[in-house]
Amino acid sequence: MSYFLNLMTLFMVLAFSVKTFALESTDVLKVSILKVYEKNILVLNRGAEDGIFRKDHIKIASTDGFIARGICIKSTMLTSHWKIYRVVRPELVSKDTEYTMRSINQSAIPKDLSRYAQVDFSAYTGDYGDKDVLKGLELQEERIAKYDLPNRIEETNAFREEKKTDLQNFMEKNISEGDAARDFGNMHFELFASPISWQSRNKQEESHYGGKIHNIGTKYRYQINAVERRLSMTDPVSEQTYRSKSSHYDMQFQVNRATENTSLVSYASYDREKIGRIYYPYKAYQVGVIGLRYHVWEENPKDQFVDITYIPVFDNFDYTDPTTDKIDNRVGIRHRFQVRFYSYFSKKVHNQTEILYAPFMSSEDGFGIDNKNVYSEVNTKFSFDLENNFFFDYMAQFSKDDFRHDIYNIDAQNITQTVRLRYAFSL
Repeated sequence: MSYFLNLMTLFMVLAFSVKTFALESTDVLKVSILKVYEKNILVLNRGAEDGIFRKDHIKIASTDGFIARGICIKSTMLTSHWKIYRVVRPELVSKDTEYTMRSINQSAIPKDLSRYAQVDFSAYTGDYGDKDVLKGLELQEERIAKYDLPNRIEETNAFREEKKTDLQNFMEKNISEGDAARDFGNMHFELFASPISWQSRNKQEESHYGGKIHNIGTKYRYQINAVERRLSMTDPVSEQTYRSKSSHYDMQFQVNRATENTSLVSYASYDREKIGRIYYPYKAYQVGVIGLRYHVWEENPKDQFVDITYIPVFDNFDYTDPTTDKIDNRVGIRHRFQVRFYSYFSKKVHNQTEILYAPFMSSEDGFGIDNKNVYSEVNTKFSFDLENNFFFDYMAQFSKDDFRHDIYNIDAQNITQTVRLRYAFSL
């Protein structure tokens, strides 16, 4: 009995030890291809002893760049079988090359591919396993893998499913209650403030503060921003008080990867600004129901990517007419073209750069582009990690507002520099 208990204890320790070393998202392993089967199935020289298990999700790369993604369909102690999909450069696949394998278990397996983690592929993989590895490389077949990996996954006899229309497949891939519950519950918060000052002389007050709520969802992503600015000063001679205040709110929503490299986006914003007696704008809102975001490059969806976005927005703009002091209105469609570049300069320094070009058109101009109403903006922000979720931000903004220049005859260009302290946390 004592021997049996000791044996069970040893078994449980070994079992939990293997689980402890499961493949993590930060793991990067060197791998080689041992064998190639039909249906885009590869055998790699890494297995359970390296923390690889069935349903693991990886991407494979070489010194020449990203090659493919795969789903683990079988794992032994020394080897693992992978169903390969999203192949970028099949010509780089060779048994003579060493690759890097990175876990992307944090990325959900696409819905139309998740079945590969459930299906038994033994009819296609044979009995190749640890015993073959131990025979040595000299017993393997051809050294070069002479095959062509197509750019889409083929059907196999392992499963058959009902044929669906393109619209049905699109809706099934991009609308899911489970994904929504998971992604919307993943909330992150940021609160920030620039140096706030009050002066007894001239009764001067100045403040700049706001916050952001966002998530980093696999399928659904959202972001809500709020920024408030206040400036008040009393002229010591005339005793006249000058006030400037502005409010900005915007919301963005994204259905991520509706296709392989494209996401669907929605956008809405509200602005109000008063400088002295002038409102510019008195009330302005933009609403864009649907637009496209093309993912040029993405290493990390939070802060390492490049993308390009286009979205047409309904633009309603109320402002003070300087000749009558009454509120005038301008309504039309604004085309928002935006490029975003987020990257790290070092482990502690991160940069976010956004370029916006937004021409305007309305029925008054025959729905042609109004060259006197083009808004462009370049924002760049350097964030310095101060530890404990605190960040020091330096921001520079260049804006060019042709409409403001045309209405008030003031310089269309403006440069704003801001420093602020930011605190980030999540639930």
